Amino acid sequence: MGIPSRFIIASNNKSKTAELIKCFSWLGQTAISYQQLLGRLEFPTEGTTSYLDNATGKAQFIADQLPNEWVVGDDSGMILAAYPDQLGVLTARQLKGKFVTADDLNHVIIDLVTGKSRNVQMRSYLVAIHGATKVLAEGEFDGQISAQPVGTNGRGFDQILQPEGYFQTLAQLTDEEKMPLLHRTKAIENLLQQLRSEDNAN
Repeated sequence: MGIPSRFIIASNNKSKTAELIKCFSWLGQTAISYQQLLGRLEFPTEGTTSYLDNATGKAQFIADQLPNEWVVGDDSGMILAAYPDQLGVLTARQLKGKFVTADDLNHVIIDLVTGKSRNVQMRSYLVAIHGATKVLAEGEFDGQISAQPVGTNGRGFDQILQPEGYFQTLAQLTDEEKMPLLHRTKAIENLLQQLRSEDNAN
């Protein structure tokens, strides 16, 4: 298959789209929002049980409109060791309404783990679709929730996610240090490896 000249991000979430574009760029690839080609569309309602099903649904919805493009759908979530049966694929929906700003959300997460395990995992599942071809990829971030939001190189969870083996949050690291640690960067690396492997096999 090889690496295409660009990837199309199937998401209406501006911050997720921006992060995916930055992760692709850091790995030397071009990605753009589907909205640059189609304008804003309303996606079908997501499910509640499967990251891959949700990512596939988003990618397929846009791929049907852009059959000649490589379209990427992402679904991701947070897994707190203190609450193994909560969040995950339902992260955005379970936290919706509990905060007004990203800083409020960070304090909600910090309060949840106070006095409990601070271990956290972030998971990203990507589905890339081009015509009849579908490639599944995933990436994980492992670390801890910090005691307070800290750092200026990033917003949202970056200010409370402390990578395993580090004493700083992601937002306290430089891009050179931070980018390889992100769950979405790892998922994109996995995707690119599969595309290159398939190309070499042919």
